[in-house]
Amino acid sequence: MGSMSEQAPEDLLWYPAQHWCMAYFDTICKNQACENNFSKSFNKWILEARSKPTIKMLEDIRIKVMNRLKDLEEESKKWTRDFSPYAMDLYKDYKIIAHGCHVQSNGDLGYEVAEGVDRHVVSLVRKKCTCRTWDFTGIPCPHATKGLEHDKKEPLNEMNWWYSKEAYMLVCQHKIQLVRGEKFWKVYPSHAMEPPEVHKMIGRPKTKRVRERDEARKMKGLWSKSRKGLKMSCGHCSAPVHNKRNCPLVYSLFLS
Repeated sequence: MGSMSEQAPEDLLWYPAQHWCMAYFDTICKNQACENNFSKSFNKWILEARSKPTIKMLEDIRIKVMNRLKDLEEESKKWTRDFSPYAMDLYKDYKIIAHGCHVQSNGDLGYEVAEGVDRHVVSLVRKKCTCRTWDFTGIPCPHATKGLEHDKKEPLNEMNWWYSKEAYMLVCQHKIQLVRGEKFWKVYPSHAMEPPEVHKMIGRPKTKRVRERDEARKMKGLWSKSRKGLKMSCGHCSAPVHNKRNCPLVYSLFLS
């Protein structure tokens, strides 16, 4: 990263490492993702509501959340296993990888599992593996799965409770309550909010967002660099001092 930009490592180290580096992640929350895709998905989910006034926007979001909680609860009732389909798919993938691993035991619920040229240490007592996949996800990793199978235990029993159908149903049980029309709302004078004063700005209102100097610009469906500061050349003779309209070659051909 430093070879590409000297400022990038300094800017990154300014943030606490536990917010972006997996080596410092907290293992209490069973999630190994470090991204902002959730916010992007939410923004796309409320795309139509975002352009509305505040009250209308919040009403649309309330209805969408109310319907989503209902749909998720109905979907979870169709689960054929005690854990979510996502967790079961990941668990099955880990079991396939575990078939290619080799395990050595120290006789104290500790296992040394080799996966190709890599080797990891698994502790069934602490439910930890040096690959940290079990720590982050709460789903037994291939190395833990191999150790559990070596100890004649069912790896599925060691999956975290957060992936269970019971936990999913508890999340969906708190429903959004129904609300009558806006004319029946009780708005107390002490709770009313006055809109801010509108100040007319100088000049013509801008309809496009002001872009940064080095920000990409979308042209003809493709992303390309901004042409600001780029030296233009003639499209006829490729000379950098003029354009095609003022090209002397075109002018001489016209006179002839």
